[in-house]
Amino acid sequence: MTNRRTHAQQFTSGQMGWITENRRPASEHLRLMLRLLGTENEHTYVIWRGADSRSIVGFRERATDSFMQAAGSADAMTVEVRLPGPDGESHLYTVGRPEPADGRTTLIPISDDRAVRVFSNEIFTADEAAVIFYTYYLTDAVSQPYVLRELDLSNELSEER
Repeated sequence: MTNRRTHAQQFTSGQMGWITENRRPASEHLRLMLRLLGTENEHTYVIWRGADSRSIVGFRERATDSFMQAAGSADAMTVEVRLPGPDGESHLYTVGRPEPADGRTTLIPISDDRAVRVFSNEIFTADEAAVIFYTYYLTDAVSQPYVLRELDLSNELSEER
């Protein structure tokens, strides 16, 4: 294992720091962190590329405005990613499976009193989301076969639970 620092992480509680492989491989670390969602008031988890990997606090600034975040619980979570779009501007997307949504939606908690509504093909378990997060960790992208649905930031994206 290595002490390579490229990406940082933050929970709902505000706890943040570098993702390292001091104790376990990054893929296992991400899986473990995502399994914590839904426990002890932890509803969200976010990772981003840190600006200065040489600094112990270099994670405080982001290298880009891209990030990946999850919200919900280990059994049912949504994954969102902010990436540059074809127009060169950054856009926020919900990650989904390639199969068409069946029209049903589910509320996924993002805090003690707020939730987001997602389609059936946009709900993941912690283990499924860990694969998406690890790919982002390695490539700063979302790989096939996953699809992205752009979120309209001019609308309120959450609702009361």
